[in-house]
Amino acid sequence: MDGRLLKFFIAVYEQKNLTRAAEQCFVSQPNISNGIKQLENELGKSLFDRHKKGVTLRNEAHYLYPIAKRLVGEINALSGLFNDRIFQDTIKIGVSESLPQEHKQQFFRTTSSLCSSVEWTVNPIGRENEINLLVREWKHEEDLFLPLWKEDYVLCIPNGHPLLKKDSVELTDLEKETFIHCPPCEAHKQCLSILNNETNKMLTVANCATKTETLTMLMAGLGITFLPEAFVDGWYGFEIRPFNGPRYFREVGLAYPRKSLSNPAIAKIIAYFSKNELKTNKFNEFGYYHKK
Repeated sequence: MDGRLLKFFIAVYEQKNLTRAAEQCFVSQPNISNGIKQLENELGKSLFDRHKKGVTLRNEAHYLYPIAKRLVGEINALSGLFNDRIFQDTIKIGVSESLPQEHKQQFFRTTSSLCSSVEWTVNPIGRENEINLLVREWKHEEDLFLPLWKEDYVLCIPNGHPLLKKDSVELTDLEKETFIHCPPCEAHKQCLSILNNETNKMLTVANCATKTETLTMLMAGLGITFLPEAFVDGWYGFEIRPFNGPRYFREVGLAYPRKSLSNPAIAKIIAYFSKNELKTNKFNEFGYYHKK
């Protein structure tokens, strides 16, 4: 349907005169007349009865008028659609559940300032996402990885435990201690391997699928464990003690397939963090998280 014909129809309907309708549309009277005939042929219905003084409106014209007004209004609105609307970039991101809130908040705060119109879809980490915020060891083998921060693991000891009487804990102090283990955690794998090799007497009291469950077991007093300092900050039911043994840490960053860089928003985020570190209120002078 030609929108121009609908405009001719509306003018004739409102003016009830072909000449005045032609003046309203800035065309000649024959153009209006031919346009109405063409519209009537397309609809298969007569819309007006013509006479010397003008036209008389038929029932078909009354029926068509509100429809034509709506359609012409929508057509006219198209010209301003792309000027008035702010189109949003979209990013489908996976976020590991065990990451500290302070760091995640700052990441989204920074990236949203870089890309002011981003619409986020936040999921658990997985291959279906365009980009994932996770621990390096969890990334897919083929994905690229851009580190954002490192977190030290700290020795966490439940309240009332005899080890809390020590200012610092030695490796040999962990003999016969019950340990809360998180098998998916790379640091825990390293920790148990070293401790069992050195003491040969480490006892696993629980195997937890996530760090959240590990924290729950710790707060319940079931045993000792190592957890990222940022992750345990602010929780209760345990204390942290310096550990004179191997250092454990995790590296957190963005994992993404190369094709995700075709998303302009993701490309901008990667370019920014390739040159700038993620800043929070809880980094020490070496760039590591520290407890206030």
